[in-house]
Amino acid sequence: VEVGVGFALERRGPDRDFFPVEVLYGAYPNLQLGLGTTLFTDPREVDEQTKSGDLHVSGLYNVNQETLTLPAFGLKLALNLPTGVDSSGVDVEVKGMMTESFERLSLHLNAGYEFLGGTMRDERDGRYEVILGASYPVGAPQYTRTTLIGDVFTEQGSRRGGSNVVGAEVGFRHQLTARVVLDAGIGTEFAGPADRSPVFLTTGISVGF
Repeated sequence: VEVGVGFALERRGPDRDFFPVEVLYGAYPNLQLGLGTTLFTDPREVDEQTKSGDLHVSGLYNVNQETLTLPAFGLKLALNLPTGVDSSGVDVEVKGMMTESFERLSLHLNAGYEFLGGTMRDERDGRYEVILGASYPVGAPQYTRTTLIGDVFTEQGSRRGGSNVVGAEVGFRHQLTARVVLDAGIGTEFAGPADRSPVFLTTGISVGF
């Protein structure tokens, strides 16, 4: 079970708090299923396709483990159901995830496309996203409880003909106990449309049962 709290500073419109929660289940070897939602303050002011209270259903499959010649590769399929405030249309996301390690440093490339339903006439009916990141375990290999993470990303803007959102994020994950993990991150959208977020941050806790 993963729960968190976050804050986004907006260039236009009111600033926003958000509260994600997700239940993850290892159904079969290499297969993880997820069910969750995110709640926003001022839910009727949310201008994104995903609304406050939308139900998010996902499946993540690990196609292969990393070897000396092949990177690790995973596939994710996710559905966003219009159960939230002023929400309409079902969104479908397909994403591929690849990891290649060099000693203790791991590089990650995630690329996905989301098919959007219930959009307005001036909004895109699909958007791509590309994320390039890296992670490094502090203290490895003797004693590793904290992993540092950073990435840069780009995503198509929601409006037709609009510019891409470009940003960067840094954060960490810390193994507090055998079943509890803490995480936190901060990011910025430094290029793109005028309504991008200059600062956003999230912190959360994951508990295994």
